[in-house]
Amino acid sequence: MQSQGVASTVNHYLGNNSEFDRHNTDSVIDERTMREIYLPIFEAAVKEANVAAIMDSYNLTNGEHMTQNSRMNNDIAKKEWGFQGVIMSDWDATYDAVGAANGGLDLEMRSGKFLNREKLLPAIKAGQVSEETINDKVRRILRTELEFGWPAATNRTSPSPASTRKAVKFRCGPRAKASSC
Repeated sequence: MQSQGVASTVNHYLGNNSEFDRHNTDSVIDERTMREIYLPIFEAAVKEANVAAIMDSYNLTNGEHMTQNSRMNNDIAKKEWGFQGVIMSDWDATYDAVGAANGGLDLEMRSGKFLNREKLLPAIKAGQVSEETINDKVRRILRTELEFGWPAATNRTSPSPASTRKAVKFRCGPRAKASSC
C-alpha cells in the first residue's frame, strides 16, 4: 500500500472498547494489561509495518481523551517506539486545543476546529504550548508528505512507486526548526 504513495494508518489507538457513547467512555486499563494485550499490535504496526500514521480513538483511556493523552502519544508512541509519523484524530475526536497540542496530537481530522491559528497562537503566546511542540507537528506532517512524494503527486495521475517510507529519507534532524527543513 505504502509503495503506491498511500500512507497507512493504524487505528483506533487505544482502548477503543465501545461504540456506545464513544466520546465519553473511559477504558481503564492497568499497566500489565496495556503492555500485554493493548499495546503490542500498535507497537508492531509502528516498528514492523512502518505505518505512516496512528489514529487516536474517541474514548478516554485511564481518564484522558486519547487525542490529549501525552503518556500514550508522546511517551510511548513517539519516544519509546520512536514513531516519526503523524498522530491524527478520528473525525471530531478532538476536544481541546491546548490539551491536544501538548498531548501529542499532530493533525486534527477533519475540520481543524481546535488545532488552528485562532486557538493555538494565543496559547503559544501565553506559554501554554511551546513553539517546539508546534515545530514537531509541522516536521511530522511535512516529513510524511515528502516521504510519500505528495507534492510531486499533484502533477501526476498516479503515485510514484518509488515513494515508499523506506525509499525516501527526510534529512532534517529532530531538533531542527520546521522553517529550516
